[in-house]
Amino acid sequence: MRPIIKSLPLSIAAAALVSMAAAGCATTATQAGFRGYIWQVIEIDHAGKETPIAPYSDDLMFAPNGDFVANEPINTHFGSYHQTRGGFTTTDMAETYVEYVGHDPVVLLSIGAISAFDNGVHSRVQLTGNRLTVTVGGYRLICQRDGTYQTR
Repeated sequence: MRPIIKSLPLSIAAAALVSMAAAGCATTATQAGFRGYIWQVIEIDHAGKETPIAPYSDDLMFAPNGDFVANEPINTHFGSYHQTRGGFTTTDMAETYVEYVGHDPVVLLSIGAISAFDNGVHSRVQLTGNRLTVTVGGYRLICQRDGTYQTR
């Protein structure tokens, strides 16, 4: 039997390593995938033309409970999603319907892209670090994780 005084530092070191490993696993698990995050749309590609979205604030939110929210400059689109191989499918989609009578091409592009998320529509995703590329209905949305993890 080892004296307590000699094994205590070893026990503390082992506990610290186990604790750091567990924290690392939790961080990796939380950050893996697109689910649970809000993604800021920074660029939309449509018909071969890439358009930066700034200064508008489009975003996609994938709640862990399956709620989906997509914002464009005028309306909010919301419903449910379920992950599929290589992407997700949206269902039960609805939107706040405020008519846009303007002619800003970036706003019109954003409305078209976000409106592509409709009932039963499958979207493909590619995740690389903090970047998410979503392809839906002829649009490619380049998004950046805003760092906010949703718990509901």
